[in-house]
Amino acid sequence: MSEQIQAKAAVVWKKIARAVVCCAAMAASGDAWAADARDYIPLPDRTFLFVTYAKHITGNKLYSDGNQASADFNLNQNLGIFRPVYYTKLGDRALYGDGGLVLDPQMLFIFGEGHVDGAALNQNSVQASGIADPVFLATLWFVNAPKDQFWIGFTPYVTVPIGQYSSTRSLNLGSNRWAVKTEFGAVKGFGNFNVDLNVNAEFYTANDNFLNAAQQTQVRLTQNPLFGTEVHLSYDISKNWFVAADYFFAAGGETKFDGAANNNSQLTNSVGASFFWLLGTSNQLMLQYRQDVSVRNGPSTNNFGARWAHFF
Repeated sequence: MSEQIQAKAAVVWKKIARAVVCCAAMAASGDAWAADARDYIPLPDRTFLFVTYAKHITGNKLYSDGNQASADFNLNQNLGIFRPVYYTKLGDRALYGDGGLVLDPQMLFIFGEGHVDGAALNQNSVQASGIADPVFLATLWFVNAPKDQFWIGFTPYVTVPIGQYSSTRSLNLGSNRWAVKTEFGAVKGFGNFNVDLNVNAEFYTANDNFLNAAQQTQVRLTQNPLFGTEVHLSYDISKNWFVAADYFFAAGGETKFDGAANNNSQLTNSVGASFFWLLGTSNQLMLQYRQDVSVRNGPSTNNFGARWAHFF
């Protein structure tokens, strides 16, 4: 009987280790892609926006099939992001509205460091630092109706696998694979209130040189599409200050090693709050907190973020 228990425990811990490595390795880029309240309201033509982010991510609970799998788990990540954005008017007529057809080409340059340790990794410690895969994107607003306080845009994201990656490491900031995310975002204003709704789907190519840390072998990592939804409810406290309540949902994204499913599909619900201050006429500061409230597989995280934006 004891041998059966030990064998069952070994299987469970291998599954947990897979979830740790896969989820932690992808947390950097996934968190960076989340939109902020009112991101889908375009700025005036020829506006150049330079944004910098600082994010601190922690996690001390690890879940498997909806149950807490380890009481000894520590995840820490610190990320920095540079995000240049340029708004340009492509034409005077959108599909709906008087604001014209607007495009905003931009990129996310991501860097930082991460650290994971605890019993889930057999008391080993894994860490990574450096440059993550950059993300290129652009929103096209085909509904742009400022008079009606109504906007809808479509955003394709492309992640280019040129970040730092080593096939001998359990944790990397680079992913050694391409990813494409498609997103529709809509904002509707009601006086001082704004409601944002974003829906997205992310697709991945294979990583043919991934380290299975549980068995210390190289495998081919594939991942099913990951689907997400965001809702932001924001309110103008004053002309220069508004606040937002944020909700995030993610589902899918199961990974496979050489075609064998890891049974680690995501089903995560997160809530948060954001505070925005306009400083003068050309700067804005945002402070943000986000917490996972339910997790099926992987770490449950707390996210602290700050954003500074300068308008040219």
